[in-house]
Amino acid sequence: MKYQRKGKPVFLFLIYLLILTLHGNAQTNMVFYNTPDQYNISNFNPAFLTSQKNFTFSILPLAGMSVGYNNQLAIKDMVFNTIKGSQTTEDLKAVFNSMLDLGLFYQRMEVPLLNIGYHSHSGAFNFSIKENTQIMTDLKGQFSQFLMNQDFRTVTLNKPQKFPAHAMHYREYSLGYANEIIKNKLSVGIRAKVYFGKFSMNSTIQGEVIERNSEYFLTTHNRVQLSFPVTIVKNDRDQLTAVNQTNDFTVGKYIMNSGNIGTGFDLGFTYKITPDWVVSSSVLDVGKIKWKKNLNTMIYKGEYQFPQAFIVTHDQTTLTKSENFSTDYESIPDLYKIDIDSSSYSTTMPLTLFIGLQYQVNPKLNIGIVDRFIQKQYLSYNSLSLTGVFDVKKNLKITTGYAILGNSFTNIPLALTYQRKTGQYFVGTDNFLSFLLPSSADFSGITFGMCFFLFRNRINYEEHEYLPFYKRRKIISVNRTGLIKRNTSEE
Repeated sequence: MKYQRKGKPVFLFLIYLLILTLHGNAQTNMVFYNTPDQYNISNFNPAFLTSQKNFTFSILPLAGMSVGYNNQLAIKDMVFNTIKGSQTTEDLKAVFNSMLDLGLFYQRMEVPLLNIGYHSHSGAFNFSIKENTQIMTDLKGQFSQFLMNQDFRTVTLNKPQKFPAHAMHYREYSLGYANEIIKNKLSVGIRAKVYFGKFSMNSTIQGEVIERNSEYFLTTHNRVQLSFPVTIVKNDRDQLTAVNQTNDFTVGKYIMNSGNIGTGFDLGFTYKITPDWVVSSSVLDVGKIKWKKNLNTMIYKGEYQFPQAFIVTHDQTTLTKSENFSTDYESIPDLYKIDIDSSSYSTTMPLTLFIGLQYQVNPKLNIGIVDRFIQKQYLSYNSLSLTGVFDVKKNLKITTGYAILGNSFTNIPLALTYQRKTGQYFVGTDNFLSFLLPSSADFSGITFGMCFFLFRNRINYEEHEYLPFYKRRKIISVNRTGLIKRNTSEE
């Protein structure tokens, strides 16, 4: 896959990696966090396993998925263009520029492959397998704006801009356990995880404008750690010219890659302060992955002399360019000089912290607030959701409210949970406005799926008006005509 130098954005490889993860980029929706008995809320807190049914089972594709992303208009257009096969350099540049304006860009997707739960007197157990894909970048800053935006004309000298980026695709195998430590009061849960990494990109690149001997240079340094079956092509001047998939690349080899192994765990608790108030908290993905396969780390050492013809003014602290300077016309390959390293490396998982509070207003209404903080160096962000769960009728719950998701402030969560004796069905989004008014919504996403309740116990005892329990006993008798008559008595 080759790109033209003319108009090449800063660190175009980030856009290439964005396309690779485009069909699976999302952030898990929080809308179900305060929905009682929703079967996959244990993904937020392993202590929630204590509310699951005796036997639960779900499998791809019925298990569903969770998809969401910010910068939704630009990404939506990019998805459609990719599907149509009409993605161009200008389309990539438009997405890049939208990311410059946005700042933090985050996406995450979870696709459950298998989920099995069992609840017994000794506690609640859960085994799950799922695919996870995520990407987080922050490209906004003076250096990138000065280079890419014709209207942004002045830059501060000797002030580095970091280009942090983190992207991963991995399969996760996990075993969860939860139990009530104090009856009807305190529950704790833990989930042990094994990760098998498929793809990794971790950027620590910095860009900077410096002055040397009355001349001005744009520089890039640090590295992009990359684990993916690609070939990095550079010319005899060490300039990056292409990023190509390897000739032996197949989807099967990529999916079955088990050479990048990691471990981690989740930990959480719920505490019932009063019969109506419940507080909960959890920490997820405390762990890391060791990357040993398909290593193509790029070490940047770029330096591009800014043409004197485009300098309007300069002093000891700033440089101002003319409005005629544009990367559409100026080729700057020297900014992409690299060395290639094949050393193994480790990446820590983005740490997720949840804290929630629920209040049971009445038997049909539960309200709650949850805060989620995702911690990753230079890429951390926080989200807050306030929701109410309404029991519309015996088997149907509706969840709605208001959410702040990172830098997105216009979000209306909406979810439906329908439960029968045989299973549960659910669909929800953290921002219903993205479907009604796409132009006014930044965040977009959806979570859906179903699970089955297996081996339902037969009810032999029921509450009685006078006795705590009674058992129905069948009595067989023969009447005068010789017909068999069955009666039911209580004991």
